[in-house]
Order: sequence, then C-alpha cells, then structure tokens
Amino acid sequence: MSKSTEGATQAPGVSLLCVVKNGAPYLERGLPLLRAQHYAGPVEIICVDSGSTDETLTLMRAHDAHIYEIPPEEFHHGRTRNLAASLASHEILVCLSQDAIPTDTDWLRHLVAPFDDSRVGAVYGKQTAPEGMGLRRRQGLASEYPTERQVRDPETITAYTPGHFRFSNANAAVRKSCWERFPWDETVLLAEDQGFCRDVLYDGRVVIYEPKAEVIHGHDRSLLGEFKYAFDNGVSLSRLGILNNPEVGGELGYGLRRMKTDLTFFAGKGRFDCVLVSLLSFALRYVAVQLGKREAQLPAWFLRRFSEMHQKMGTAPTSRS
Repeated sequence: MSKSTEGATQAPGVSLLCVVKNGAPYLERGLPLLRAQHYAGPVEIICVDSGSTDETLTLMRAHDAHIYEIPPEEFHHGRTRNLAASLASHEILVCLSQDAIPTDTDWLRHLVAPFDDSRVGAVYGKQTAPEGMGLRRRQGLASEYPTERQVRDPETITAYTPGHFRFSNANAAVRKSCWERFPWDETVLLAEDQGFCRDVLYDGRVVIYEPKAEVIHGHDRSLLGEFKYAFDNGVSLSRLGILNNPEVGGELGYGLRRMKTDLTFFAGKGRFDCVLVSLLSFALRYVAVQLGKREAQLPAWFLRRFSEMHQKMGTAPTSRS
C-alpha cells in the first residue's frame, strides 16, 4: 500500500477508511496514487461497500483492502464511517471520499505529520475543484479551502464561531482515541464531521487545516440543490448543538465574510453575472439555514420536499451538545 521513504523514521500506522459504492472510475485513478504514497509507516485499507455493481470490489481486492459489505439501505455517512473505524487496527484513521484524488505522492505524509504533536486530535486537507466545475462553485471551494495553513488551538480561542468547526472527512485524518471518545454522530445526515471537530476542540485538542494534503474533489449544485444542502446543514448543525447555541456566536459574520470574498473575486474578474447569481445563492442559503434551524416548526410536506435528511432518515429532531 505505501512506499517507505528511504532512511525515514517509522511513522504511525494508518488505517485508510474507504466508504464506497460504484466508485470504480475514481478508484482506478486514486488507488494507484494511494499505493505510491511516500509514507514511512504501515498502512491498511478498510473498505466498507454498500452494494457496488461495477468493478469497485475488484479494484479494492487488487490493492489488498480488507472488505466489509453492507446492504445499500444500511448506508449512512456517520454510521458507516463508525463501522469502518471499528474495523481499523492502527492509531491514525484517514478518511478519504471515493471520488477524492490525491494530487501527489506526499499527500498522506502531509496529512499525518501533525500528529507528531500529541495535542493534535484531527487534521483535514485542501480540496481543489475538478476540471469542468463552474467558476462560481470553483471559487466557493477556494474560499472554503484556502492556501494558508490553519491551527485551531483551544488555548488561544476566546470565543467560538461556526467557522472554528469547519472540517471535512472527505479528506481528513483523526486520532483513533479521539474517535473512540467522539464517534461520528448518527442522528444527522450531514455535518457529522463538524460535530466531531467541535467535540475535539472542546476536549482541549488541536485541529489543523493542512493545505499541503491536497485532493481533487468537489461537486456542482443547482440553486435548488444549494438550498436543500443548506437546509439540511441548518438541521444538522442545530441537532449537533452548533447552531441555536448561545455559546457559539458569529454565524452571520462568518457568512458575510465568505460572501465578501467571493463577490470581490468575481467583480475583479469582471464576472458580474457570477456576482448576481452568488448574491442570490447566499440569500437562498441563508434562508435555508434559518429554516433548518426551525425544523420542528415546519410542516411535514415542506420537510419531504426540501430535506434529503428527512427523505432518507425520517427521524425526529434530536440534538447532542
């Protein structure tokens, strides 16, 4: 799986958690890169497949993955990752979406290196837009995953905002002992990774954003798709106790800073069409999040129409703070 760097000190063991279904077109590109990583420690691949009908399992077997199969209806972002983590034998759990492709053979080394500091509980890496993605969404990813490294140390944070909990397990590594204390939340369809980040920070651990650990990953969305995604984020972050929490402020300011960054970029490029659509998109997302925060007050027909979470999970509002 890994290629040791000659003369390097033994690095911590890594369990690479792959949650997959019909990912062969991406895995054909990504798995050889994973095998070619310059990493000095042992690496195992844990694959949980939820009903692939393409060459996914053949590819995984060719790369010596430990395969566990579940029925498609049992898949859930948090629960399935918890299952994969429970099968892991190493101290560092690396999460990588099946359609996330490392940009080089040092990706894993950059992602795991911060764990040399015993206070570090979690690390996540940069996501760069794939070819063909629209300019507006491409800029959104660039804003969300900047080129500057970030260190979130609870000892230096005086007041938490939702931005402190920004985290993505599409490209991340976590200390297994942290996961054992704070498994991914199974009451939400989205944002279980942000809930985990919150728990790690509240536990006094450091969370790092490492842009050198870069992957190609991202998805375009229609305006309706953005509304639904933002709504479910509002629902999820409220259930997790991040929104509607008097101890976590700065929600509006965080969104306005993101909007200013994107609008300034588009205006500088002379793309005033993107400026207008971005303004509409930010307005829709803001409304969607505010509605999601009020999940319990909304009629069932609205939840069925605009919430993928309610369509798939059908769960009553719950929270974990």
